[in-house]
Amino acid sequence: MTDRTEVDKVLAEAAHHANSSVLAASDLAGVGDPYFPVDGSDLFTITHHTLEVDFDLTSGMLRGVARLDIAVSADVPAIALDFGLPTQAVAIDGSTLAPRVVPGKLVLEPDTGLSAGSHQIDITYAGLPGEVEIRGERSWLNTPLGALAAREPHAAAFWFPTNDHPSRKATYDLTITVPRGFVAVAPGRLVEHSHTSRVHRFRWVTAEPVASYLYSLVVDRMRIELDTLDDHGVQWVSAYGDGVNDSAPSARASIETTPTVCAWLVTLLGPYPFDAIGGVVTRMAGPHALETQTHPIYGDHFFRRSLDSYVVAHEMAHHWFGNSVSLSTWNDIWISEGMATYLSWMWSEHNGEGTTDELFSSFYHLRAANPDYWRIPPGDPSPAHLLSTQVYERGAMATHVLRRSIGDDAFISCLRTWCADHRHHHGSLSQFLATAAAVSKADTVAIMQPWLFARRRPDPPPGVLTPADLEPPSLRFIRRTGDPQSPRPAGPSR
Repeated sequence: MTDRTEVDKVLAEAAHHANSSVLAASDLAGVGDPYFPVDGSDLFTITHHTLEVDFDLTSGMLRGVARLDIAVSADVPAIALDFGLPTQAVAIDGSTLAPRVVPGKLVLEPDTGLSAGSHQIDITYAGLPGEVEIRGERSWLNTPLGALAAREPHAAAFWFPTNDHPSRKATYDLTITVPRGFVAVAPGRLVEHSHTSRVHRFRWVTAEPVASYLYSLVVDRMRIELDTLDDHGVQWVSAYGDGVNDSAPSARASIETTPTVCAWLVTLLGPYPFDAIGGVVTRMAGPHALETQTHPIYGDHFFRRSLDSYVVAHEMAHHWFGNSVSLSTWNDIWISEGMATYLSWMWSEHNGEGTTDELFSSFYHLRAANPDYWRIPPGDPSPAHLLSTQVYERGAMATHVLRRSIGDDAFISCLRTWCADHRHHHGSLSQFLATAAAVSKADTVAIMQPWLFARRRPDPPPGVLTPADLEPPSLRFIRRTGDPQSPRPAGPSR
């Protein structure tokens, strides 16, 4: 436990360290993540965020009131929230206090500390999230089209206070007010919408916990569509920004494949974990997509040539791998990105296009002449290469080797067991390999070691196709999803 003397020391030193790295030396901040040691905190858990936010697009000013329901596991003198905007008032259990601010952290130190148990924190704040920088990152985007808060691994602390680590999930109730003519979309179900002559107000509620980096926000001039998909009451939400012009028909056709893709994923992974589903297409996302929980965000770049259900398959696969089952630490990113990429390969095979054997062999040979490519291992890529091409491609290759080594039945059983055992929680790479070993009775660590951790091209596995066997016309998946170097290439049953 951090005593008051250490709190004062940490704060004093942090004032002279713009990147807040000194906080990593104290248990005041950080959950022990090897890549981002200052992120989050082990001292408390936020169980629920209630957020009321007013955003003015002309000035870029965001005003908010956050009520955080937290649980403290043991008596502590202070806690540190992840947050970058200026605060105007803070209270814990109704008692006001003056917080201390260090870069990217809001330190709350009540006179009597915080006792073990439940507490309520109220924070009033205002600022310009587009100008906030936290440890060298800027994540809030203001554009003439609107605003976007959607970035991996960090986006939340730029616009609301939180415990910012994927292993520290919480539920949300967001009411957001934006100028009339604009729509605001966040994760979960849209439960209320009202408007005046000047503003629109939207209320989004999540019933299931969300990792903070997946709690994204899009404010755009959008057409929003709502429906109910099945007997379980899953809410359909789709939205298309006004800037999505020439690609609008293919964007709509692509997003409307989501229920079909998701129904197929259910056959592999088990019940869909959430009570809403859909997608948001906006020019502000550019050539990127993010697996925002329930409503992935897609840049219109993906749909400029034709319908693309493969990016939909990738982002929806995340709803099991990355969203429902979050990462224990960021170095486990392969479980999320490698698995989602491989499941999009399986979707290609399901559609009669490039098979998983063809796709594995193509990428394996495509990268043969580039030794630098193989020096980044998907099982431990480093913070600098967290979202590198290798995490996606080599991660998918590793998954294919696992599948071919243990067989289809054991592979699918492993996926379903993992998603069921860790539903709405988090898991590590070592836990996943242990699950695969328990299901298959194989030495999964030995199988995966060269494909996840070697810094050289592994020897070809049995069954790899030769370049002569790979005719370009058969690899429609790669043609349809574009440059393979790009890292983002009926309703579901719950």
